[in-house]
Amino acid sequence: PGLTEKSSQIVEPWDRLFEILSIVAMRCEWQMDKGNRTCAEILHRMKDLCRYINSFDEENHRKYKNQVVYSTMLVFFKNAFYYVSNIQPSLFQASSPSNNQPPLILLDDLSNIYGDVEIDRSKHIHKRRKLADGREKTQSSDDEECSGKGRNRHIVMNKSDLPNSIDVLESFKTARESWELLHSLEALEKEFIRICMSWKTEMWLWLRIFITDMIIYQGQYRKAINSLHQLAVLQGAQQHALSQATLDQQRALIQMAACHFALGEYRMTCDKVLDVMCTVVPCLQETGKSQEEIPKAKSKFRR
Repeated sequence: PGLTEKSSQIVEPWDRLFEILSIVAMRCEWQMDKGNRTCAEILHRMKDLCRYINSFDEENHRKYKNQVVYSTMLVFFKNAFYYVSNIQPSLFQASSPSNNQPPLILLDDLSNIYGDVEIDRSKHIHKRRKLADGREKTQSSDDEECSGKGRNRHIVMNKSDLPNSIDVLESFKTARESWELLHSLEALEKEFIRICMSWKTEMWLWLRIFITDMIIYQGQYRKAINSLHQLAVLQGAQQHALSQATLDQQRALIQMAACHFALGEYRMTCDKVLDVMCTVVPCLQETGKSQEEIPKAKSKFRR
């Protein structure tokens, strides 16, 4: 008859995955520390290994490349999942009134935008940026203008909104650093992309939410807007309760408005803010207004 729902559940799945990783490490003769290690400690060990990975011969390079990719990848997914499951728990819970916690939204402090150095946005330039392994990558001026902001930025979170805010922010930091390590060397990046393609991670809504927040944190607003559009497509393709779908839509629109504002695109900012207002204003039928009042409400809104 197969497994029942209860018997098919895995207790502490992330811990089990790390146990499997330890077994694989022993059989593959990886350089692994004995005993249990936190995600931050594992990530630190992988960063150290990356410093001299290119000095290995071909066989050892392949072996330790796999160690870095799979270890860092597991750290990344665990921490990204923990972050999203806390800021948007409705994605992982059954729909019920007790689980309708509004999602938390990562936004730039727009009061600091005016303090930034003004940039001539008509001058769209590209330049080459050196990566860790000596490769060069074309970088757009849209990203360059804010590239420095992605370092050591401070996130403020109200503890009354999220009691475990310290753990959530630490998970966001660890996941972000894991992502950066996986893209720091061409060999690591190619293997990570290959695995993600085989797993179809582009269809994982929770992962797109994390990536979008990470891009916003880095201050790459143009790239963040593109990611938010991808997020909207994923949200439309997956089934949601109506109330939660509205909250998800509001979250994306608010982030999009903030990104346009940071880019100096104030008309688009206003458009997105008005879109948010349309989802917030109660339905006219629920407020008991007659049909004759509807044209007046529309014309007043347009002004």
